[in-house]
Amino acid sequence: MPDASISAAEEFFRKAIDQLEQKQYQQCISMLRSAMDTEKQTSAAPRMKHLSYLGLALTLSQGRSEEGQKLCEQAVKREFYDADLFCNLGIVSLRNRRRKQAFEAFRKGLALRPKHPRILEELDRHERRQDAVFTALPRNHLLNRIAGKVRYRFRLIFERDSLASD
Repeated sequence: MPDASISAAEEFFRKAIDQLEQKQYQQCISMLRSAMDTEKQTSAAPRMKHLSYLGLALTLSQGRSEEGQKLCEQAVKREFYDADLFCNLGIVSLRNRRRKQAFEAFRKGLALRPKHPRILEELDRHERRQDAVFTALPRNHLLNRIAGKVRYRFRLIFERDSLASD
C-alpha cells in the first residue's frame, strides 16, 4: 500500500515539473502540494526536493517571495548534497535580489555536480560584471556603484533604441 501512495506522490511531482517548465506556476504549486499531502498520508516526511520546487514555483509566480526563499533554504539545510536544491535556491535568491547568496548557492551546487546545466546557464546569464568605471577606486566605492548603475541604464536605453531602429 505505501508503494502506491509514494508512486502517486511521485506522479504528482512529475506533473508539477512539467507545469513548471510550461510556466504554469499555479498548477505546479497545486501539484506539488498534492504530492506533499499524499506523502503526509503515508506518514512520510515531505521530500526536500518537493519543498524546494514549491519554493521555486511560489517565487516564480509571485516575482518575489519570502516564503519561497525560506522553503528553498530549509530544503538545502536538510539535503545539502543535492545540486538541484542549490540551483533552486540560487534562482529564488536572484529573484529576491540576494545576488551574493544566489552565487554562493550556485557555486555549492557546482561543487556537487560540476556540469549542472541549469546552474551553468544561470551563471552565464547573471555573472557578467564589467570593470569598475573608476579603476583607481575600489569596486564597492560609492562613486563606482552609482556610475555603474548609470552606465547599465544607459546601455539598456541604447540597446532598446537600436533594436527599435532595426
